[in-house]
Amino acid sequence: MGNAQVITTLAIGDSFVSQWNRRCKANWQRYAEKYGYDLICLEQPLDTSARAQSRSVAWQKCLILGEPRLQNYERVVWIDSDILINDRKAPDVAGGVPIDKVGVVEEAEFSQMEPVTARRFLERAFKFWPGAVINFTPHDYYLKYGLPNSCSRVANTGVMVLSPRHHRALLEKVYYSYEEKGGREWHMEMRPLSYELVTSGMVQWIDSRFNWNWPFQEIMYYPFLLEGPKRNGFFGRLKRKTKSFRWSPYHALHSYCLNAAYQFSFFLHFGGPNIKEMDLVDQSLKTWVDFLA
Repeated sequence: MGNAQVITTLAIGDSFVSQWNRRCKANWQRYAEKYGYDLICLEQPLDTSARAQSRSVAWQKCLILGEPRLQNYERVVWIDSDILINDRKAPDVAGGVPIDKVGVVEEAEFSQMEPVTARRFLERAFKFWPGAVINFTPHDYYLKYGLPNSCSRVANTGVMVLSPRHHRALLEKVYYSYEEKGGREWHMEMRPLSYELVTSGMVQWIDSRFNWNWPFQEIMYYPFLLEGPKRNGFFGRLKRKTKSFRWSPYHALHSYCLNAAYQFSFFLHFGGPNIKEMDLVDQSLKTWVDFLA
């Protein structure tokens, strides 16, 4: 242990380890060295019980503060493995977060800072995602899971600034006390973990750019990218006519949009199904202007 702080993630299975090593490791390492963090990617499950195997591995982020390789660090920064770090631009994610607080970003779809945008996103998202759990308020978000509706904010647990000394008990309580409801539409561990964090009074809200959600950006500002090739709109036709090209006008447009989002973000969160889109990001760019040059 060379530093008092560490950045960590879980990548379980050969394909997930391979994608993290190929797409994420280098820029995470540059960021870690810039701000004095060790970097540890956990490649084996922290719980191998039948219960653990019956639900998403995402729940196991709640066990990291008891992992022997991590529990002696003063500060542990958890980052989901489907996130690209804009290491040229991002400041220290733990800067300004007291050691006894959990640094998290407010979930964009329930933002108190931009409630009109958040509502518009949800209205659009439920059209794009017909299988989603319909919830327009934080109270609904928790109540539909079976939690009390007394919590008015939602934390996105894809990025967390943690302390083993202060937060291990709470995270492990969530792991052992709650069960998974179903598929990704229930957000795996996020509903109960967010509820417990926010109601505990431990949360320190940090800049939203530390967990800049690509699906949110895509639906709000680039919805044409989601137009399927069977649709007759302009971008649907463009996809259909150029889908066999190695590099098409549609791919170029997609790349421009993604790089714009990446340049604005500190950490760009892709969401599992979108992880291959990382390949369209040019991590060597210093600014968005460079991409246009």
